[in-house]
Amino acid sequence: EYAMLRGLQRFRLRNVNAPLPGTGVRPDASFINIDQFESSGSSRSHSLRVMYQMEAFGKVELISQYTLSRAEDNTSGLFFLPADNYNFAGEWGRSDFDRRHQVDLLGTLRLPYRTKLGAIVSLASGIPFNITTGRDDNGDTTANDRPPGIGRNTGRGPGLANVDLRLSKKIRFASEGAPKPEVRIDAFNVFNRVNFRNFIGSLRSPFFGTANAALPARQIQLSLQIEF
Repeated sequence: EYAMLRGLQRFRLRNVNAPLPGTGVRPDASFINIDQFESSGSSRSHSLRVMYQMEAFGKVELISQYTLSRAEDNTSGLFFLPADNYNFAGEWGRSDFDRRHQVDLLGTLRLPYRTKLGAIVSLASGIPFNITTGRDDNGDTTANDRPPGIGRNTGRGPGLANVDLRLSKKIRFASEGAPKPEVRIDAFNVFNRVNFRNFIGSLRSPFFGTANAALPARQIQLSLQIEF
């Protein structure tokens, strides 16, 4: 499956009263910053998805999927200012959520006594992050400028790996019309792997390239579903 998406008139923010380049003079000296919401952003993405599904011995079901994709845009959302409020050319780059390669495996194994074991395995390449100098080099009062020749979201974070498991058992009573309960135990991120996000891109920071957040750690959930 191949898909191409094109986005137009996406929201972004711009300081329309930033000091003019080379002059340091604001267009309207009676105000400081005037942040204007605009629908002038755009995006484009391509993805190629290959899926394989199989069933073996009446007990094993497997769905595997590989996705090769590229997503680009020139806005990180409604509340992010560009590096240069008078030139958006350097804003076109990888989307914040762009992952080039992604593999997903979904499998179920039917066990005796109406018991089923399921697993979801997800592997993906890293998301990008924005590299900045940590200074206001162009004098527009915002310290989010990038080094010369560096575009938006050119940093690359580590990949993602996650495994979720589910063990479920259906209970059946002999009487007709009796409730049909199912007990489930879910383990999310069963190996408790740290999948980082929100990377620090300021070159002035001693923590450049490291993350200050991560996806949830291992979680175990017990649930009961009753069908009437």
